[in-house]
Amino acid sequence: MKKIGMRNIKTDIAVFLATLSGYLKIVETPVYTVSVCIFSIKNTIKNSLDDAFSRITGTLLGGFIGYLCSRFFMTNIIFVTLGVIFIIYLCNELKINYSSAIASVTFISICLGVGNNHPFAYSLMRTIDSLVGVIIALVVNFDISRHKYIEHLWNFFNLAYDDYIDIINSMIKTMDFSLSYKKLNKKFDSLQEYYNHLVDELSLSSKSYSLNTLYNRFNLCENLIHHVHDLYLIEKKASYLDKTSNEDIYKYHKNNILKLLSEGKK
Repeated sequence: MKKIGMRNIKTDIAVFLATLSGYLKIVETPVYTVSVCIFSIKNTIKNSLDDAFSRITGTLLGGFIGYLCSRFFMTNIIFVTLGVIFIIYLCNELKINYSSAIASVTFISICLGVGNNHPFAYSLMRTIDSLVGVIIALVVNFDISRHKYIEHLWNFFNLAYDDYIDIINSMIKTMDFSLSYKKLNKKFDSLQEYYNHLVDELSLSSKSYSLNTLYNRFNLCENLIHHVHDLYLIEKKASYLDKTSNEDIYKYHKNNILKLLSEGKK
């Protein structure tokens, strides 16, 4: 049975806090706050910050347009549909197209829910409901087990790196660069994913980690896979060069792989 992931745990904590904000009367309608929380939990803090900015911008825009429409126009199904079209168009024109979804949701919640309520008060409360959800998600993403999450990424990156080097050593030993080629590519994809997450997290972390080690190891893996790829093509006869030229190229790439592996041990 698979363990419950950290994103799952963070989402649960965020939902609890969002629901609690309703009981404490911080927000008027916690269902909006909870919904925004669920969609705002991200894997990395950088993604969370980018998403939070997008959602805050969209919430404010949708709240403002929703207030204007509920205050000065009739809010029926046709008008609301046209309003969503306008919001999406406006977000695209303002180069904030990632905010269009939350802006539309906030706009619709105001226009369809205002009823006999005062337009300004109702718009303000719906906007606050959504903003609180964004803030809760951001705080949870930033604080909950973030240090452990970075350690988790480091460990998995290093494990993937060791497996990657072992695969290439096996290729060199057997002089077969096609048998494990797909396996090597999958391992490189994993390395790249861990690397990208680490770069995002470490750029906003107060903890000291060896970024040089991270950069050097990933750069080594990138260079290795380029040489392996060329050897794979030669083995698959994807090159149109003659046999003598192929042998020279084969030797060139093999020597470079050996050199890179030697540098990686230093």
